[in-house]
Amino acid sequence: MTKIAIGAGHGMHTPGKRSPAGEREWTFNNKVVSAAIKYLNRYANTTVIRMDDPTGDTDVPLTTRTNVANNADADILISYHHNANTGQWGSWTGTETYYYPGSSSGLALARAIHPSIVGAMGLRDRGIKSANFHMLRESIMPAILIEGGFMDSTIDIVKMRNNTTMDLTGKALADAIAAYLGLQPEGGGTTYTVKAGDSLWGIAQAHSMTVSKLQALNNLTDDIIYPGQVLVVSGVPSGSASFVEVITASLWVYNAPDWDAKYEIVHQGEVFTVNDELYVNGTKMYKLKSGLYITGNSNYVRYFSK
Repeated sequence: MTKIAIGAGHGMHTPGKRSPAGEREWTFNNKVVSAAIKYLNRYANTTVIRMDDPTGDTDVPLTTRTNVANNADADILISYHHNANTGQWGSWTGTETYYYPGSSSGLALARAIHPSIVGAMGLRDRGIKSANFHMLRESIMPAILIEGGFMDSTIDIVKMRNNTTMDLTGKALADAIAAYLGLQPEGGGTTYTVKAGDSLWGIAQAHSMTVSKLQALNNLTDDIIYPGQVLVVSGVPSGSASFVEVITASLWVYNAPDWDAKYEIVHQGEVFTVNDELYVNGTKMYKLKSGLYITGNSNYVRYFSK
């Protein structure tokens, strides 16, 4: 079981942790952390340990937070924050990630995570830095502290107020963690790490699926992807079960993804659990839970989820 310790930093009422408009740092941190936990829970054999108060009402002491992670024997620790400069609006901007000075494992974790956060936030890359922060110093596992952007930046606050950007950043964090730890999606499936120049259409074509299927597998609402993002490229959407019902009198199922590999005949009304969708010679097939394959032609079968 892989254990991931993550926290949204200071509590909601911690003095000074405000934007010039009075917005609380914790609320921004929590949006990213909650999204990351949501997406991490879709990976198999993974436990997420939250170090801060998930309601934000209490500023959990630093020692308590690191003790929670250390006592749980977590594999990594992520402390997520947003920065401030003068406390007055300005044009400074950017994302930066910290590790403990001299920690090679912390540096490796920072290098694995930081580019994805920069890509998701779409802000200036302020780089990977080292600092003698408690969360990094007192953690017995690889640990990083991320500053997603500046609360007192007229540039960064636009991103931070955008719930879609915060959710996307949480997913980017979860995907980067999954890639670093070698996690696999719940229920099987394989993943692909986005490279510079990739498009959603090109990835879908390379893995013999539709763009809509790729979006459904990854809870994407648009075509925006970024280098370092980890996409699930097989399986069925998390949290759902998919089925196919035979609606014609009878038809063949196959024991391989090959239209010549006829195995047996099934009949109208029979329902099968779907594990995957693929294309064979340009025509849709469904891989069934049994390991057999069936046509995806809507003239012969009805596909549905519940």
